[in-house]
Amino acid sequence: MTDLEQLYQRNTSFAETFTAGDLPIKPNLSTLVLTCVDARVDPAKYAGLELGDALVLRNVGARVTDAVALEVSMLWALMEMASGASPKMELVIVQHTKCGMARFAVPEVATQITERFGTEEVVDTYAIVDLEESLATDVARLRSNSIVPRELKVSGHIYDIETGRLQQVIETTRLTQG
Repeated sequence: MTDLEQLYQRNTSFAETFTAGDLPIKPNLSTLVLTCVDARVDPAKYAGLELGDALVLRNVGARVTDAVALEVSMLWALMEMASGASPKMELVIVQHTKCGMARFAVPEVATQITERFGTEEVVDTYAIVDLEESLATDVARLRSNSIVPRELKVSGHIYDIETGRLQQVIETTRLTQG
């Protein structure tokens, strides 16, 4: 059986008992999670999220990029339209221990990545030297991006893949605050 066949087999089992087809577009929680694509990191597992609970974005390293800023802004607008009011949304950024993006910070790897992509921007955007520092950088990226709503609340967290525990390292704050 191929991986794709296995995915469809699992979906068949899921669909047999599926009863959530009428969930509203507005999630139960005012939460947007940005986390890594790493297969060891799943917010449905580590945060107990169910279908309809939260919005989730995933990218390499859970890094704030221009694309993430655009998507956050689009989701803000969508939630504003769905509720008819300014959302009370919090972006919860969750990076994790033993992330592959730490490799991008190794000088030899950084050189290879820069040569492969023809720009230092990839390393500058995605490399993680220190998780707390990268979370602070990502909050600063949000603050400096003019399309991101100033009312957005944001917090930063580290997920430990060995213990399964989340640790908050950046307290919830609005982007309008320093």
